[in-house]
Amino acid sequence: MNKAHLHNILTQYIERYDELNDIAGHDEGYKWRAESCFKANWDIDAADFQAMFKSAFKEMSNLIDNSTVQPIGGILMLLNHNEEIEFVRECFRDLYSEDNGDIDARQNRIEDFIDKINSHIELYAKGSWKYPQQRNNVIYYLNLWRPEENYIFKATEATEWANCIEFGDDFGSGNTFSLKKYYKMCDELLEELKHNETIMQLYNERMKTVDDFNDNCHILVYDIIYCAKAYNLYKNIPTLKKLSTKQRMKLAETAEKREFLLEKFTELSLELEKISLEIILPDITGEKVTHSKWGSGTIITCSSNIVEVEFAEGVKKLQYPDSINKFIIMADNKYSALFSEYIQNKNEKQALERELNSVKRELEAYTK
Repeated sequence: MNKAHLHNILTQYIERYDELNDIAGHDEGYKWRAESCFKANWDIDAADFQAMFKSAFKEMSNLIDNSTVQPIGGILMLLNHNEEIEFVRECFRDLYSEDNGDIDARQNRIEDFIDKINSHIELYAKGSWKYPQQRNNVIYYLNLWRPEENYIFKATEATEWANCIEFGDDFGSGNTFSLKKYYKMCDELLEELKHNETIMQLYNERMKTVDDFNDNCHILVYDIIYCAKAYNLYKNIPTLKKLSTKQRMKLAETAEKREFLLEKFTELSLELEKISLEIILPDITGEKVTHSKWGSGTIITCSSNIVEVEFAEGVKKLQYPDSINKFIIMADNKYSALFSEYIQNKNEKQALERELNSVKRELEAYTK
């Protein structure tokens, strides 16, 4: 996910929140009122199913029907025929059946609902393009039923959002559409919103104005996706352009790798800070030692990186402190643990520095 683009959009959304939700203006809060209305009226077993349906869907505004297409109008047309009422009821009963979170099964129910309802609409409005059900309509019916489990979907808005945030997957279109992958994109946005204190404060205030229901911020997710396009919140993203799915996924792959490397760089830097070499090594001049080849000896000088040891066959120079406990063993082991700790820390530090430099070079390449 392109976090910079997301931050840009959310900043504008927050700044324009009052304007967008002014009930005398844009009134984008109607999405929650529509949900509240549906919750208050929907009853699959209602004796008068037609009247119940009208009441449940009366606050939909342009979420589904508009001057061009009227899917709700298509269902109401069927409900005007007594012989179709039980058919429509059973179609909704099937659509609203449990699936235990199986999104693929949910998508299959959407397609079945479309096929069944549209086959009957065709009987009364042959060749009509105004009344048939489209996928986005039926996904919205699911959101009304279980807003905490489902999202609202409109193809154009969803595609532009995917391009903006560089979504790393392809939810497709037409026969290739994947509800699971679209919900995955929405879930990613949802997680970001839940960490934005200002957004959540605005959301909680809004929920106080509608009848009690829990949408788990799912309507909010769509509201942001929709408002980003409807109110040109993309205007401050000059690099945003129409991307092919392949281009977008490549950008997402690069961004994901860059983010991984950045996290790795930060992690290694913190680990490096924890390794302390502030161990004060003692002056071991005069200490008796044993070497596997030269036998017993005495340390006669000790500098920052060299130790001189006098053996029977002469003075030998060894690396310090690396040779301690490795090539020469002190007769008095009181310093043994201290040198071991120092050398271990030094080796770990050097290994981390090498790994950190490697990650840094890779990160610089991705950043370019």
